[in-house]
Amino acid sequence: MKPPASGRRPHSYRQQPQRRRNRRRHRAPYSFLRRSGIAAALLLFGIYAAMQYFMPQRMEAALSNTPPRQSNGATPTQLSGRGSSLYIYDGDTIAIQGQRIRLKGMDTPETQQICQLGGKDYACGRAATNELRKLIGNQTVTCTADGRDRYDRILAFCKAGETDLNRTLVEQGWAVSYGLYQREEADARKNKRGLWAGDFEKPGKWRQINQSRTNDRNRSN
Repeated sequence: MKPPASGRRPHSYRQQPQRRRNRRRHRAPYSFLRRSGIAAALLLFGIYAAMQYFMPQRMEAALSNTPPRQSNGATPTQLSGRGSSLYIYDGDTIAIQGQRIRLKGMDTPETQQICQLGGKDYACGRAATNELRKLIGNQTVTCTADGRDRYDRILAFCKAGETDLNRTLVEQGWAVSYGLYQREEADARKNKRGLWAGDFEKPGKWRQINQSRTNDRNRSN
């Protein structure tokens, strides 16, 4: 018996699974993209979480290994130090707690400066530095600040215990007056103490001459 005629041809039962399979094949690329997007998001989240955990530790370690910088802020009114917190550069320059200090009102020979005594050369700059070391000994040095010089060093009046370092170095003849202590210099010169026992170039003039020589050498090179 023939089926009744109609405008539509009945679908075969076997064609239905084929269509479903075709639909799955068409949806597959979009499903892959969705899965890839989720994976990428999870990866980025993992990287972000790792950075949040490890970066603060690395920054803290880096900061702990970085030496502290000196502050160029307000000049401290008073500084004290001894032992490892005190460093002597030369006869008129020291450092306390990392702050470089220039003893005010006096001037000592430079470290490389050579003077004459009894017709022979001697390292008067080193001699002045050694004299400052003797005056300080193991005592605490206390400095009262009075401004800064053009090299940003603290200008100060310093004591080792009860010994006035600025004044004593001039009195003993190992420093010359530099705006202060003219009376002490005149007494040392009269009694031929320290530098005044021989011949020497005043530190300021020595620096000027040697700076000119250095500039001349640089020009010739």
